[in-house]
Amino acid sequence: MNQSETNYDSWANWYDLIYQIANPNDLIFYESYFGKNIHNVLEMGVGAGRIPYNFLSKKLKWTGIDISEDMLNVCKEKIKPYQPLAENLFLIQEDMTKLDIKINKDSIHNSLFDLIIYPSHSLMSVGNIELQKKALCSGIKHLDKNGILIFDLHNPNNYVNNKDYMIFGEKKINNSFYKLYGKSSVDFDNKKHINYQKIEINSKKEIELKSTDYFLYFEDIINICDELNLEIIDIFGDYDKSKLDEFSEEIIFVCKNK
Repeated sequence: MNQSETNYDSWANWYDLIYQIANPNDLIFYESYFGKNIHNVLEMGVGAGRIPYNFLSKKLKWTGIDISEDMLNVCKEKIKPYQPLAENLFLIQEDMTKLDIKINKDSIHNSLFDLIIYPSHSLMSVGNIELQKKALCSGIKHLDKNGILIFDLHNPNNYVNNKDYMIFGEKKINNSFYKLYGKSSVDFDNKKHINYQKIEINSKKEIELKSTDYFLYFEDIINICDELNLEIIDIFGDYDKSKLDEFSEEIIFVCKNK
């Protein structure tokens, strides 16, 4: 994930745990796009490798981009035992707004991918709308002419200012009991959302984390896609591919080049 205002290095050792406690159930959604024409995947904001780790057996050529060295190190350690399948995952430490992957060191041509994803709301983490456009442009220039580009965003219609922590989930993992809490601060004028999360371990230890996102309204996304010459194939309101409505949890766009 891009580290514009969030120190994701501090999240590295807790990232997978958070997703175990509050699972977004997005893996089946992404797997539904692994058709016969999908061989190369580019993931913008690979984090600790949650998504490719679950698809190593698919034998896809998967390239993961993240600016956080600690996140990538966690990912490397996690996949290390899964040779030779792990050799299909290539990790690059880079800001997704500046990504430029060449076919080889002597080429002027960019590597192209059949499927490009910005999962876990990674597009929101890069910064304001101008940086979000740059992050999308990085993907577009690496998208095969018949390729698919997918990004997900929180639906800002659900945002509220929560001053007090609310419980998001709890789970027993490896003989420890975890509770996940969250609260948020929303600046609607600047489309800025600050998320505070707290992990409670066995009712004793507490870990506090903070992230900053910049959200987009539906109309913003439509305008961006038009400006960047992206054709919208589908729009969903959740990872079950439900129809988007005003209060859907997610806004998921599936696009291709016009």
